[in-house]
Amino acid sequence: MKRPFDNEVPIRRMGLLLVLLIAAIAIVLAAVAALGRIWHVGNPPDWQTIDARRGIAPALETTPQSALRAYLAEKQRIAQDYAWINASRQLARIPVEQAMRALTETTDIPAEQRSAYLMGLETDDGDHK
Repeated sequence: MKRPFDNEVPIRRMGLLLVLLIAAIAIVLAAVAALGRIWHVGNPPDWQTIDARRGIAPALETTPQSALRAYLAEKQRIAQDYAWINASRQLARIPVEQAMRALTETTDIPAEQRSAYLMGLETDDGDHK
């Protein structure tokens, strides 16, 4: 007749296997620590100081809507405003609508001189018209 629990593994063998498993894990951890010291793998890098040395600002904003509105408002103001670009050369910025009207206006000025004048370029005689 068969005795109960005949096919089970004795606890002593399981205890020995458990001790060997814990020893193997300890050896692996010790090896990782030793290699970390050899290869100078210590603390993780401090990304804030690395970025500060490189002069890199954070790439993303948490709420970019207000910055986008300000940027677009500034672009709109520039497109609709008069301002000097280079006062010594008498080169100015004008609103887009005014520039389109100036380009389509009919005048007596020859086409080459007219385009040079509208672009703020010097004409053949060295003058700004």
